[in-house]
Amino acid sequence: MHVYQGVHQLSSPLESSVVTIGNFDGVHLGHQQLIENVTREAQYFGVPSVVYTFHPHPVKVLHPERATYRLFDLKDQQEQFAARGIEYVIIEEFTKEFSQVSPQDFLDRYIVSRLHPKTLVVGHDFSFGADRAGNIPFLEKYCAEKGIRLIIIPPFQYEGAVVSSTRIREELKNGHVEKANELLGRTYYMRGHVEKGFQRGRTIGVPTANIHPDVEFIPRKGVYCTLTKFGGHMHPSITNIGVNPTFQENGKGPIKIETHLFDFDAHLYGLEVEVYLLHFIRDEKKFSGIDELKTQIQNDISETRRYFREHPQNS
Repeated sequence: MHVYQGVHQLSSPLESSVVTIGNFDGVHLGHQQLIENVTREAQYFGVPSVVYTFHPHPVKVLHPERATYRLFDLKDQQEQFAARGIEYVIIEEFTKEFSQVSPQDFLDRYIVSRLHPKTLVVGHDFSFGADRAGNIPFLEKYCAEKGIRLIIIPPFQYEGAVVSSTRIREELKNGHVEKANELLGRTYYMRGHVEKGFQRGRTIGVPTANIHPDVEFIPRKGVYCTLTKFGGHMHPSITNIGVNPTFQENGKGPIKIETHLFDFDAHLYGLEVEVYLLHFIRDEKKFSGIDELKTQIQNDISETRRYFREHPQNS
């Protein structure tokens, strides 16, 4: 797969292609349906498949007060595109100046002149250009004039509601991990490098890997049944996401991801790991002291081991 930071980085325009345009935050079930249409069309015409996307997220540029955070990092997005057969990914820098480009100019300068699409595939609610004036009727008229085949993908619904990145974030914020994973069509995970912490876990017999995530979005604070992946292998684990209120005077502090791997005793410092969330156990809480904390941790570990016994397909 070829990745370009902006369409004008292409050394020469593509002779032909099938293109989709969007943010693709999470590459969830709805996005996957759209991408399948792109690769199928591209195979039919024998031309490259192209995803044209943006970074940073347009909402972060135009409405920074809304605090929209991506579910996954851009590396994950590219991995998902590659796994689904996309051949070219164009990541256009989204700026306020870029947002003022008219719909006509955007299609002329960034899409048609550089990618020469035979087919354009977009979602039902797609809009683009200055003031989002480039809506579906505009696109239908433009493509008809240019002889471009236009495929509009209807909303992908799950249990009576449209699948969206916003809905998935809400499920994760509520601790509904299983539902979020169903909407994603894969297991939600956080990726980052293992850093040296205070080593409190090791002193009470429960050593943890402390991970600094590569994204700003954080699910509900609390304890989870997880799988931790590194070196190509999955390890059953239990993970706490939060601020360690028992050790914070005001109950505040930086968010930490601390993972205890079962039946494992080796240092992971500096390694990149992925922590997959399977099931929410409980909210984070402040304990009266170390003894109460140790008792609760052992209860959490027992519950997590029981989860894996009851769900052997996840272990």
